[in-house]
Amino acid sequence: MQFNRQWMAKFGWPTAGAGERPLTIAHRGASGHRTENSLAAFALASDLFAEMWELDLRMSADGVAVVSHDDNLARVTGRGLRISEATWSEIRAVRLPDGQFVPRLEDVVDLAVERGAGLYVEAKSEGSADAAWHVLAARKFTFAAIGSFNARWIAALRRKGCPYPLSVLVPNGADPFSYSAEAQPDILHLCWRDASSEPHKLIAEDLVSRCARVGAAIVLWHEDRREVLDGLEGLPVLGICSGRPETLKPYQPGDDKAPGIVCHRGANFLAPENTREAVRLCIDQRFQFVEIDVRTTADGELVVIHDATLNRTTNGIGPVSSRTLAEIRNLDAGGWKAPGYTGLQVPTLNEILDMSRDRIGVYVEIKDADPEAVLGEVVKRGMIETVFFWCWEREVLRDIRSHMPEARLMAPRREHSSLEAAISDYAANIVQFELGHDSPSEIAVCQELGVQSMVFCLSDNLADLAKVLAVSPDLVNLDRPDLFKILQAYPDIVGNLRESVSPRVA
Repeated sequence: MQFNRQWMAKFGWPTAGAGERPLTIAHRGASGHRTENSLAAFALASDLFAEMWELDLRMSADGVAVVSHDDNLARVTGRGLRISEATWSEIRAVRLPDGQFVPRLEDVVDLAVERGAGLYVEAKSEGSADAAWHVLAARKFTFAAIGSFNARWIAALRRKGCPYPLSVLVPNGADPFSYSAEAQPDILHLCWRDASSEPHKLIAEDLVSRCARVGAAIVLWHEDRREVLDGLEGLPVLGICSGRPETLKPYQPGDDKAPGIVCHRGANFLAPENTREAVRLCIDQRFQFVEIDVRTTADGELVVIHDATLNRTTNGIGPVSSRTLAEIRNLDAGGWKAPGYTGLQVPTLNEILDMSRDRIGVYVEIKDADPEAVLGEVVKRGMIETVFFWCWEREVLRDIRSHMPEARLMAPRREHSSLEAAISDYAANIVQFELGHDSPSEIAVCQELGVQSMVFCLSDNLADLAKVLAVSPDLVNLDRPDLFKILQAYPDIVGNLRESVSPRVA
């Protein structure tokens, strides 16, 4: 990645990761989780350690640079107002689904300064490329690039002496060099997501070499498919866009001593807990286990939900056990988290097991369910070696052990008088510790006794997570696995965090 390091230094950009991995460019912010091009989406992108935010720029009727992909706000806001025909005061009055306003470029620049993020501006309408240059320069904001599908606009900036790196976005089917020739861009942004089922194979060695010869860095389309990202791994590109920026920094343990990550109720910081989406995000980040809670419906079906009642995580009320599966499936289990998740359903145990098989292990906490029924679904899928169980009722665990000697069971250390007692009660395979309550010295003893250690931590503070990492457990059960993976696998990012942005992970 020597070319990328030199390229970034030329434009005065911070060399994130020493230029050894592509920049994470959050596509319209973290648009896979929050309303696209909103301040909430951009802030979340920084919380997920995206180095840059991609945003779309249009001009209002009175000359304000408005951050929006579409000219018509109907798709995002439900109100058919055209930015090109409206004044800023009219646009400002429109509310996004989460109650926010449509931002100006100035609003996003101010947030980027606060968060230490770069900006990748895509000009969408006549005059917006010049407006981007003006606003960025007026605020002396240097970590930025300006691009467009319209090579003529970019060529005009080139002729005027724009000091920012200039990008031409190349559509599928176009030759990148002839398409962008007029602009002589600093960045060739290849928008080839839909070119094939394996678009990563289009980034051939001769293409990379030719870009280097003309001094153009490569930025790639918005991508969050794990199989495509895996195919892009190691390619010498400057940046990759994604509306799910967490997927561009997957967990890479590095050695056998790195702990396996267990995601408490799934990736619940990003997605509604105990949903298929929360599990999918764990798989996409290459975590080792997802923790789920299992309860029984009125008609005997096994569903994944934490609380005994539907009130907190769905738009229903009353006990889970009083509703049939059909009734529960008609409820919204996502809108409480964010508008973009409206319509998600409470999943069944079978659905979670099916999507997890051969992709991620599962930690099943039995809240209110027949242990034999739960065990039967796991065994039916041949997953007994990649699943472990726990329940507050020890008799349930003893029952599992008697029916399935090879089942893997967890025991909380704090519930027992000694480490040996925790293991012997029902022949536990995993002992869970809580720092500040249990002695960390016993973690090392677990290996001698032939069991795995797991530290349970719900903190979102990096200092607390560093303490968890320091005791070297076999597993960590976390509310914020997205933070822990950065601490473990991307220590350069943690070391480079500026004090001004540290509250984002406090």
